[in-house]
Amino acid sequence: MSRSPEKAEDMVNLSVINDFIQVVAQAAADALEIETSVVDVNLVRIAGTVRGKVPQVISGGVIKTVLESGQYHLTHDTKSDPRCLTCSMVERCGETAFVHCPIFFKGRVIGVMGLMCMDDEQRQHLAAKSKAILSFVQHMGDIISLKLEEYENQQKEKKLYRQIEAHSVMLDHILNSISDGYLIVDDQDNITRANQPAKDILGISSNNNRSELLSQFLKDLDQNRLEGRFVFYDEILIGQKYYGVTVNAIFSDNAAVGKVLNFKTLDKIGTKAIRKVGMPVTLQTILGESPGIIRLKDLIMKSAENNLTVLLTGESGTGKELIARAVHNMSRRRENPFVALNCAAIPENLLESELFGFEQGAFTGAIKGGKPGKFELAHRGTLFLDEIGDMPLSLQAKLLRVLQDFVIERIGSTKQRQVDIRIIAATNQNLDVMLKDGTFRPDLFYRLNVIPITIPPLRERGEDIVLLTEQFLAKCSRSAGVSPKRLTPEALDLLRLYPWPGNVRELENLIQYLAFICTDEIIGISSLPSKFLSPKKEVPMDKGPEAEFSISNPDRLELDHLEKEVILRAVTMFGNTTKGKLKAAQALGIGKTTLYRKLAEFKNN
Repeated sequence: MSRSPEKAEDMVNLSVINDFIQVVAQAAADALEIETSVVDVNLVRIAGTVRGKVPQVISGGVIKTVLESGQYHLTHDTKSDPRCLTCSMVERCGETAFVHCPIFFKGRVIGVMGLMCMDDEQRQHLAAKSKAILSFVQHMGDIISLKLEEYENQQKEKKLYRQIEAHSVMLDHILNSISDGYLIVDDQDNITRANQPAKDILGISSNNNRSELLSQFLKDLDQNRLEGRFVFYDEILIGQKYYGVTVNAIFSDNAAVGKVLNFKTLDKIGTKAIRKVGMPVTLQTILGESPGIIRLKDLIMKSAENNLTVLLTGESGTGKELIARAVHNMSRRRENPFVALNCAAIPENLLESELFGFEQGAFTGAIKGGKPGKFELAHRGTLFLDEIGDMPLSLQAKLLRVLQDFVIERIGSTKQRQVDIRIIAATNQNLDVMLKDGTFRPDLFYRLNVIPITIPPLRERGEDIVLLTEQFLAKCSRSAGVSPKRLTPEALDLLRLYPWPGNVRELENLIQYLAFICTDEIIGISSLPSKFLSPKKEVPMDKGPEAEFSISNPDRLELDHLEKEVILRAVTMFGNTTKGKLKAAQALGIGKTTLYRKLAEFKNN
């Protein structure tokens, strides 16, 4: 199959590596004791060992044929070769034999390398070893092609480097025009770029060891969370000021290659403003290390990977909206709206217009121009329907239609609007009971319950109470601008024994109260409300032995006796075996290690 050479203006010419080609041509001539010649696509002889004996610009002939066909040409005797006899240069040519091979680059012919015998001795040598010499010449052509590819890659790298430098200058200019501090670090946490505000905040100078500086000033930042794929937010103390820090991992080919950190001064814009706008909720926002929370985080991660409807169930105060926001912010919809609507907080006669919107004049008092509903506002994003169990039956039917067709009509309109939304619903009611008594539609339940997620109550997360308490205390202290406070171990033990009917919300409210009323850094039992001094482990009646577990004398306030009675009664009820002690620890809401430590203390005393 013949190949035509590429146009000279469309490709790199061999002349750009002329010096290298001359070295190759000379080496070939020395090795074979035959004259060499290299001609480019423009029929210009750019290298060789026959200078002065042959023309530098080729008029055509065999070399042109090789360029056009992409096939080598070998002649053992020019006097008998028909092409040589018809060549215009036949009278002046001193060649007795030759071989010309095409040089390929990216599948196109870009030149010809030839061996030219100028006497009978060279001609006989070529004739005797023509096969080996032909292979050698072709190999020399491949070497030239590889060198040309190397040259082209170098030129591309230089161009890319110049582009990177230009982008780098532009990035520095943009970052330095922003009042917030911005810091970019590589995968080893070395600072690669920092704008001036970040340098001022962190005290960066040319003499700083950047890796040590990051560790020194960001020691309060949870470094483990920096390994996560998703954005998260934290607050840290640098010098005398608190800063809100948003961290976003930089990924390339699914591998973390760095991070971007944004610093905002809390006393400038206020913590609440940051929490509302600049603090995306992700897995890292959901605090807890209990088995129930670990399972919950796994479900959130899996839910974020798809577009299916989610139904969240859990008691009041367990953080259903927090979970919904985490699913949204970790999904492909995270750049689009997250719209929340509490179905129980809006009167029934207004709920439909809130959901579907209305046209101008649809009813008395309808504002001019109409108003889009939550379905439209959440287009391409997520609509969170909280307290879905309180939705009237009439609206349940309309919601079912939306879930089937994702088409809505505003009140007072006949125009259908297509919406692209993901529904996340939540309730603290028992929908199974509502299905039986007819207050919740079965068909809607099945549409919503595609991915069911149950949020564990705080009383089942005993090991998380200490972690949550510490986090809430730290945040309250930062907001008040005071030194961090902490609870005594005895006070924490009482918090673990409390049943927490209000769940995490109740715990956070308690910590806010304690941080406000307590002037000392150490918060003891005496500061706790009286209900925490008479704890009772409230467990549903259908949970087996745990349902009978309570304190016989809740009025006794002596902590040591109270604690000992609770623990020993739990061990007696569940058994003194390893398995029984594990169940007792779970019922008490404490860790297995804590239980064994307490039992050892009781034995020694």
